[in-house]
Amino acid sequence: MSDSPPSDRPHGLAIRHVTRWLSYLAGAALLAAVILPVTARADDQDVIDYRQHIMNTMGDQMVLINQILQKQASADNLATYAQILAISAGTAESAFKPNVAGGKSKPNVWTNWTDFSKQLDQLVAGAADLQKAAAAGDTAAVASKVAALNCMSCHNTYMQK
Repeated sequence: MSDSPPSDRPHGLAIRHVTRWLSYLAGAALLAAVILPVTARADDQDVIDYRQHIMNTMGDQMVLINQILQKQASADNLATYAQILAISAGTAESAFKPNVAGGKSKPNVWTNWTDFSKQLDQLVAGAADLQKAAAAGDTAAVASKVAALNCMSCHNTYMQK
């Protein structure tokens, strides 16, 4: 048996439990302080990666469409490429809505959101027109619709080289 009276044991036991829990909480707080900023950066990087995939998909479709227009490839899949372009353009604005700077986007995407959003709306409408022309098999109309997209204006203003 112990020399201390029985009433001291519960008190000493409680202090040990409180001390143990405080050390657990301190460890958890330290772990959270280390992990949460990394998680936030990972989430931001996910947003940037997603946005870049959408923009790359549109760029890839434009390359394929231009190869067809330059008679470097068969026009068999022109309507498909135009459809993918139109769908991707329709998702682009939502990919930029999270205010996450980075990637190839200049910060003025978000400071000039009204203009940037307007240009995306024009891209969506132009890609839809291009898709209709491609579905009809009218390569001459597709060529004029490609020229009307004016992608470089937006790239020059809002994309880092």
